[in-house]
Amino acid sequence: MQHEIQKADDQKIRTNLFSTSNLIIKKIRKLEKDHSDFILCDQMMYHDWRKLTFREELQEIEALEKRQKILHTFQIHLNYVAATSSVSPKEAYAMLKEEEGQYQCGDDTWKYVIDNLRKTRYESATQAYAQALPGVSKKHDEPAERVDFSEIFFKDNSALSGLKRTARSVYHYLSGIDNQKIEQHLAVPNAGYRLFKESLQITIKCGDWDLLGRLWKSADASYQQRYLHNMPLHLKKFWQKVISENDRDDADSELRMVYSKLARLLHPDRLVDETVEYQQWASVKWQRAQIAYQEGDAAALKRLELLCLAELGQLNDLTLAEISQCSELFQTELESLKKKLALCTQHPAWKFSSRRSYDSLKQSEQAEIKKRLIPLRADVSAIEVLLEGYSSNSPHS
Repeated sequence: MQHEIQKADDQKIRTNLFSTSNLIIKKIRKLEKDHSDFILCDQMMYHDWRKLTFREELQEIEALEKRQKILHTFQIHLNYVAATSSVSPKEAYAMLKEEEGQYQCGDDTWKYVIDNLRKTRYESATQAYAQALPGVSKKHDEPAERVDFSEIFFKDNSALSGLKRTARSVYHYLSGIDNQKIEQHLAVPNAGYRLFKESLQITIKCGDWDLLGRLWKSADASYQQRYLHNMPLHLKKFWQKVISENDRDDADSELRMVYSKLARLLHPDRLVDETVEYQQWASVKWQRAQIAYQEGDAAALKRLELLCLAELGQLNDLTLAEISQCSELFQTELESLKKKLALCTQHPAWKFSSRRSYDSLKQSEQAEIKKRLIPLRADVSAIEVLLEGYSSNSPHS
C-alpha cells in the first residue's frame, strides 16, 4: 500500500512568528533614518566647517602630534642606552647617531639587524618603566614603537628627505590602484623588478601587509624567486610567514560567501531601479557589511544577513528557528540604535544644519583646540631644545 508524502504549508506559522519582529522593525527604521541624517548631513557639514574654520590650527596639531610621538619614542631609546651603558645622555645621543649612520649605509640585512635591536631595546625599556611604577601592570602587550631616527638627526632638505617624499608618493599611488594596474607597472622590462623591490621595502616600512600581499601576488614568479634568492634563511622564513598570514584571509570561504549574498541584496549598483527609501535602508546595511567583512567577522555578517532577509520579508529563506531568533536580534538592534543616537545628541554636530549662528560653537571649538595646541607646542619645544643641547656637545657632531 502506497502513501503519498504530504507537504505541510508552514507559511502561516512563519508569518505569525514574524509579527512581533514587524513592530520592532518600524521603530528601527525610524531611528536608522535619524542616525543616517546625522551622519550624512549634520556631521559632514560640521567637519567641513571645522576644517575650513580652523585649518591652520588643525594642521599644526597634526604635525606636532606626529613630531611629539617621534621625540618621545626617541627619548625612550636615549634614556635606556644611557642607563644600560652607564653613560651620560650626551654620550648616548652620540651612540644613537652613530647607529643611525650605520643604518643608512648598511644593506637590507644590516638594517634588519638594527631594526630588531631597536625593537628589543624599546620593549625592554618600556617593560622596565612599567615595573618601576607601583600599581602598573607588568604585562606588556603593546607592539614596539618604530621611530625613524633620520627624523631626529637629519631634518634638512637633503636627498634623504627627498627620498622620503618620493617613497610616500609611491605608497599612496600604489594604495589607490587595483591589482591589474599594479601588474601592468611591474611588467615593464628592466624597470619592473626595481619597482617591485623598492615598493616592497616601502610597504614594509609603512606596515601595510595588505598592499604587500597585493604586490607579491601581482609580480611575476621570477621576481619572487630573485627577491628571495639572496635573502638570509631567518629573514626568508619571516617573509614566508608574512605572506602566508596574508593569504589566510583569502581561504575564509564562508566569510566571502555571506558577503557575496549581502552584496546581491545591498550593493548600490544593484539598486538602480529600487525606491529611494529602499536605497537608503540598503546603504546603512551595506556600510555595516563592509565593516564586518574588513574585520573578518563572519558571525556579524551572518547576523546581518539574517536581519536583512527578515526585514525584506523573505521568510522562505529562513528556518523557523531563525525566524524565532529574529525578534531577539531586532530588540538588541533597537537598543543599540537608541544608545548610539543618545551619544549623537552630545556631539557638537547634532542639528548642525538647523543652526542659525555658529558663534557659540566657534568659541567652544576654539577653546578645545587651544587646550590641545598649547601643551603640544610646549612639550615638543622642550624636548627639541634638550636634544639640541646633546647634539651641540656630542663628540661625533
